[in-house]
Amino acid sequence: MNLEKITSAFVENILKDWQKADFDATDIETLSAWLHVPSSLDEKRLLLRDQLYQLVLNASPPPFQQVVEEKHSEEKISALRELFLQSPSDESYLAVIYCRYLDIRKFSVHELAESIGVSKKTLRRYLLKGFDILALRIKTEIKKKNTALNFAASKGYFPIIDAAQAVGIEGIVNEISTWLLDKSAFPAVSIEGIGGLGKTLLAKYLWQNLYEKNSFYGHVWVSARQKELSLSGEISSIENFASTLDDIAARLAHQLGQAHLAGFSTAEKLKGLEKLAEQNRLLIVLDNLETVNHVDELIPAMLRLTGSSKLLTTSRKSLSKFPQVRIFPIPELSFEDSRRLILSETRRRGITLPLSQETTLTLYGLTGGVPLALKLVTAQFGFISAKEIIDQLRAGEKKSQILYQYIYQQAWDLLDDLGKRLLLAMLTISPEGEDRAWICAVNNLSAQEFEQGLQQLQRLSLIEFSGSIEAPLYRIHRLTITFLQSKILSKWQEQ
Repeated sequence: MNLEKITSAFVENILKDWQKADFDATDIETLSAWLHVPSSLDEKRLLLRDQLYQLVLNASPPPFQQVVEEKHSEEKISALRELFLQSPSDESYLAVIYCRYLDIRKFSVHELAESIGVSKKTLRRYLLKGFDILALRIKTEIKKKNTALNFAASKGYFPIIDAAQAVGIEGIVNEISTWLLDKSAFPAVSIEGIGGLGKTLLAKYLWQNLYEKNSFYGHVWVSARQKELSLSGEISSIENFASTLDDIAARLAHQLGQAHLAGFSTAEKLKGLEKLAEQNRLLIVLDNLETVNHVDELIPAMLRLTGSSKLLTTSRKSLSKFPQVRIFPIPELSFEDSRRLILSETRRRGITLPLSQETTLTLYGLTGGVPLALKLVTAQFGFISAKEIIDQLRAGEKKSQILYQYIYQQAWDLLDDLGKRLLLAMLTISPEGEDRAWICAVNNLSAQEFEQGLQQLQRLSLIEFSGSIEAPLYRIHRLTITFLQSKILSKWQEQ
């Protein structure tokens, strides 16, 4: 793609060819990036004719465009004359281009000069100015199309979505989409919660929904996920995950077609990406952010990419300390949605055995509507009885032990003794929550100890709020309660 060939003289030449309806093959080759379609030379000639016409007309003043659509030659001249009663502008120069080269009536230089009250020499100067403007606009269109093609390739980096998993998220997708599409709203949204709630699944659906609606010019996805839990109850490691700011910057540059940034420093990569994100409205998704090193350095760097773009993250660790990030704590599934998910999974697996309301209620009470836990439970249907599955959940045995390890091990390890003490103290509260004074009194905690422990639990999405702003109540998720009551916790405490 050699944009240097697209000069004022080149534009004048293709405008003359437009009048003859016959573009030269070398000119077509020069503009091939603008006509990036698998078609024959004749088809590209027709495409160039149409695109050139639309580019000039759409860049002309709206009153002139309206007259052109009505197809009255005399009115076009009158409209052109009105434009030049004021100081000439880029739009008026392109209106002259239209009348001289693209209109069905071929206006001569003499006619046009006389109609707007200038000499033929001055009109020629106007035309030259128009050629320069049009050359610049063609180059801009080629750059846009070339960038769009690079961005389109980014979908190859996007994780596959299982449509059967989407239960109870429609309203959430619409709500977060509204935030992301509001240019005046927060530049970043963080989807947060304990493991297994479906943060990544929600981000995938948001990404796909906005991609299909062409809401953003480019869509990129970088995953920092290090491990995943299969429904067979095995934790597997993921290769080639992003773990540093430089990893993320390099992957963003690669997906956005900025291969020339590969050898640059992290700061230089970010500077190049910042300019790109300002010129193009991008949706940047960072999945599983809690596993990235130095998040306090990463988030400010990523926020600098949100001039015209938006950042969407998923994380078990809260980003509430960053004022430019809007937090969305992902809710658990309702009982009805949990039942829908269980039935959908059993049908998918070809299991037709009946499931009682009592068993469903018990499973919901133990898992708290966590999709991953419900799917792991459903994967055992038919192999062992419902009672055995429930007992395993309560005791933290076999596959349930792996589930707890996947969701809670990292969080437990990151808590200090005070954080662990407060988390265990939360076992004594009611499902509706209790206030600070009650929790401190029952568990012999000072106000300072409660505050320090609370900050840790909140950062790791291990505590939930209820009540009101005036009288806040604190509680923990039901799956967290099930985990804390299981045998596995005593083993971790010993370690």
